[in-house]
Amino acid sequence: MAELKAKVGDVVQFPWGPRGERIVQGVIREDRGPLGTGGRHLYDIEFHTGLVDEPSRWIELPAVEFELVKEPVSTN
Repeated sequence: MAELKAKVGDVVQFPWGPRGERIVQGVIREDRGPLGTGGRHLYDIEFHTGLVDEPSRWIELPAVEFELVKEPVSTN
C-alpha cells in the first residue's frame, strides 16, 4: 500500500488514548521526512484532546497512522 502524502497545514485524524479509544483531529505542523523505522515518513502534529482548558499537544506520527480529514470538525 502506498504511503499517504500529506503536507503542512493539512487536517488529520488519528486514534488517541491508552487504547486508542478516541479519534482526535490535529494539524500537520512539520514534515519530518523519511526518518521512521524502515524509512517511514514522519510528521509533527499539533492537536487538542478536547478537555477544557488543556493546552494543545504535539505528537510525531508516521503517515500510515493517521488519515486526512476532508471536513474538519470544529471544537468551539
